[in-house]
Amino acid sequence: MIGVGKREQILAAAAEIFSKEGYHNARVEDIAIKAGIGKGTVYEYFKSKKELFEETIFHVLETYLYEALESISGVQDPVDKLKCIIRLQASLLDRKGNIATLFMKNSADIHREMLDRLIAFRQRVIDFIADIIREGIEGGAFRPVDPHLAGILFMGVLQEAGTIHHSGSRINDQTLDTMLDYMINGIGIN
Repeated sequence: MIGVGKREQILAAAAEIFSKEGYHNARVEDIAIKAGIGKGTVYEYFKSKKELFEETIFHVLETYLYEALESISGVQDPVDKLKCIIRLQASLLDRKGNIATLFMKNSADIHREMLDRLIAFRQRVIDFIADIIREGIEGGAFRPVDPHLAGILFMGVLQEAGTIHHSGSRINDQTLDTMLDYMINGIGIN
């Protein structure tokens, strides 16, 4: 993890340890070892294991958004952009799916500040997707719809991909394409 700041080192290590061990079994000492630092250094950046866990959730989310932006850079077609995002979702679930599961299991402990941050992050993702849909409308790839509402619907597709993954199924490319086809073309008869 050379070239990465200590905070990011800790968060990356925490994501791995929390994913592997679960929240309650994860030890700050193990996270420190994985990050290649002392346990005391973790507490210089995070007051508690709970704060570290919460910040790890946001680190994973921010990484996802960064990877989404990277995955569509250079992609011109809005449909292909949405395909990139849905494939990234599947990839993220394969790589960091346990973090989402852990978060859901610990959701009873969500405090107002964290909920507000999650809502704000969700809005950023919806805006990001709505911009792609708006671009598709302007370019003639999509019919005129409310881009924000369509972004919310696309988020539903992404969330359902997560549900399928958490049920123990691996989402293949054909399923992803079909989900996106239903999202873009609907199920109506022309």
